[in-house]
Amino acid sequence: MRVNALKIYPKLAAVVKEEDSERRNLSEAKIGTQRIDVELVEQLRFTASSGRFSFAIDEPPERGGTDTGLPPLAYFVAGAASCLMTQYAKLAIAKEVQLSSMKAVARGHFDRRVGGAFTDIIYEIAIESAADEDAIRAIAREAELMCYAHNTLKNVVRIYTHLTLNGKRLQF
Repeated sequence: MRVNALKIYPKLAAVVKEEDSERRNLSEAKIGTQRIDVELVEQLRFTASSGRFSFAIDEPPERGGTDTGLPPLAYFVAGAASCLMTQYAKLAIAKEVQLSSMKAVARGHFDRRVGGAFTDIIYEIAIESAADEDAIRAIAREAELMCYAHNTLKNVVRIYTHLTLNGKRLQF
């Protein structure tokens, strides 16, 4: 077990707590925007960018790609999972809950037919922490409420979260 993988620096804690307070005190919608620019490079390879960051998107050769990046659906599932995990981390910081380790395996099942869609998304989130089970359950419940991706997807696809704390499965 790593010792405190989530280091809570004073400036980080202040930023997280300020954002948390702001979101909880909003009385009406405050619209945010996430812009991504995507450009075809060659075959089925694309470059996506946002600000100063960019990444490659591609398909494997058997699907016509050049195999130089993750396929689009991997980014979709990774984006949803990392959005949720970010909320876990932010809430742990705001509540001063130390996390030694947090890992997730995310799986999205989808119907490959034309017109198909995701049928479900499963997150398996494993946390190592000295915190008690109730504190971790509270973070899990709130993280799902705070995560924009989770709140969007749960309205159209079944989402399951399997949570473990120090190797023990928790219901929340």
